[in-house]
Amino acid sequence: MYTIYNNTICVSTSDWVAAGLPYDSFKWDSKRGDLQIVRRGINGNTLIDVRSIRRPDRRAKIEAAFGKIEEKAPVIPFLGRVKPDQKAKEFFDNYTYGDGKHLDERLKTVYCNGAAVLNALHEVYREHRAARLSAGSRVSQGYFMEAATKFAQEAKESWTHNLPKSAKRLDIVFKEYLKSGYVSLISGKIGNLSAEKLNEAGQQWVLARWATPIDKLTLSQLFDAYNAKAVLEGWQPLKSEQTLRNFLERPDIKALWYGTRRGELKAKEAFVPQHRTLLASCRDANWYGDGTKLNYFYRDEDGKVSTCNVYEVVDEYSECLLGFAISKTEDFAVQYKAYRMALDFSGQKPFQVTFDNQGGHKKLASEQFFAKMAHLCIGTQPYNGKSKTIESIFKRFQEGFLHRDWFFTGMNITARKAESRMNAEMFTANKENLPTLSEVVKIYEQRRREWNQAPHPKTGRPRIEMYYSSRNERCTPIQLWERIDLFGLMTAKPVVFRASGIEIQVQGIKYAYDVLGADGFTDMEFRKKHTGEKFYVEYDPDDLSTVALYREVSGGDKKFVALAGKYIQIHRAKQDQTEQDHRIIALRDQANKDMREELQERIEGIMEAEGLHPSQHGLNMPQPRVNRSGRKGSRMQGDFLGRRIKAESNLVAVNGLGETDEFNGY
Repeated sequence: MYTIYNNTICVSTSDWVAAGLPYDSFKWDSKRGDLQIVRRGINGNTLIDVRSIRRPDRRAKIEAAFGKIEEKAPVIPFLGRVKPDQKAKEFFDNYTYGDGKHLDERLKTVYCNGAAVLNALHEVYREHRAARLSAGSRVSQGYFMEAATKFAQEAKESWTHNLPKSAKRLDIVFKEYLKSGYVSLISGKIGNLSAEKLNEAGQQWVLARWATPIDKLTLSQLFDAYNAKAVLEGWQPLKSEQTLRNFLERPDIKALWYGTRRGELKAKEAFVPQHRTLLASCRDANWYGDGTKLNYFYRDEDGKVSTCNVYEVVDEYSECLLGFAISKTEDFAVQYKAYRMALDFSGQKPFQVTFDNQGGHKKLASEQFFAKMAHLCIGTQPYNGKSKTIESIFKRFQEGFLHRDWFFTGMNITARKAESRMNAEMFTANKENLPTLSEVVKIYEQRRREWNQAPHPKTGRPRIEMYYSSRNERCTPIQLWERIDLFGLMTAKPVVFRASGIEIQVQGIKYAYDVLGADGFTDMEFRKKHTGEKFYVEYDPDDLSTVALYREVSGGDKKFVALAGKYIQIHRAKQDQTEQDHRIIALRDQANKDMREELQERIEGIMEAEGLHPSQHGLNMPQPRVNRSGRKGSRMQGDFLGRRIKAESNLVAVNGLGETDEFNGY
């Protein structure tokens, strides 16, 4: 049979068994939370809240044995209890807000009716509570509020009010009404309650007390602290926490305390105006460079579980990943490598590069790396994640591609999606099967290719297709000397350009270079002007086939002069010489003779013009020993000015290192 306990319809465990239900089923339902025990007892006297039984088959058997549950519910006599409240009418008629405004008639009626209904609930609550206490038990607040909520909604047809429809919310409003009275029914949206209650000194104290990071208070604690302060200062005490809430939630007040209480960056996001920007219209208009954690576990050389970082360069227009570098830490060398790959991928310099001014960026910027690579170099504001499009790209790259691998580390500790977290069980069971760093790099490269080949979210076209089909008229292909200038290292001291070319030493190995003409052969005009001159040599450590020569100008600046290729080599031993060697020897020999004769001709002309030629003073002028047939030994008998060597068009420059001794070929 049913038992009423604390206004709750119950059955005992003895009744449970009597209804034909196994006792074990009670234990299992209790353990799973499929029913609620309201009182524990012995010998079958444990009471179960019938309404809490979730299993329909269990409830059906109990109702079959003891009758419908609703028929046994205790009746709480609310009907006929709602009466007009004259005091409430006077309060709301006289209530003012703001600059003396009164409530409109509709709100007065709603609030007065709400007070009348709550008064009825209070009256019934006191009577019922007294009756239950006299019987040695206390009223079940939950059951009472369910009945009260049902009654309040039924009374709404005759007494229009805005009381909550849920028992939980009505319980809160009911308790606040008992505590604060009629004022608790007035919405915080009506006027500014704080202006009525808080004077200027009180407002300043509340703002300071709420904003301070020292001894932070909850709103309830602030309410008690304010009323204690009001007694000492002679302020009007508050009757409701809502007054403080209304004051603190005012937009002009909230902006003041938000930063110190929630954090300055949170306040920045909430109150500081944000830029609304349009993305780039074509490829290479803007590149983003940024480093982040590479979300892969791997086995290091010692067999330990480790992680590393990756630096990526991304084209804003297409979201195409252009270049990357993986390392344990982010520094300028890693960034240098990523940008180099991006330039190789693109084939041209971007118009703008955007980076975060952290890590190695400062070193690269100080060395004018970014200034040489792009027209504009812009650092994003620190602690401003919204300004970084690349962070959104990273997030989608991780969620859509990197998470596929079982050794994915997960994204970050704030990740909410299950797919964004690591599979801890799989990881624990396979630590010994983790890939090495070199294997991780290959896997990451594959994921990058998949990203680039995947459709762009806005256009639906593959990112790589968007990139290559786009054109940027303001970007030009990068020249060889520009590549060397960007990625090259410069000798600390100038080096002399000699007859044997110019020589530098890189990591203990000597390399010889010569300035070549368009035909791939020695540029004799350059040699006439610059042999014996000192040049700073800039070289690319990853590509030593070509170097750039710079001359120091005023102010310590360096001016580009020429590119130099590896010095052409020939075999010294006759038996090793090829037909190409013979051709090179002949051409070089002829060019050397022509240059010597030309230089001789020019200086003789100068001496003659100044009356200092030996022939003008009865002496013979020694001539170059070039053994040229037909030469009679006089400057006047041969015109060598402007003579040039036309090298064969199929001449192939032989690259490599050779000895610096010049081979005459005689």
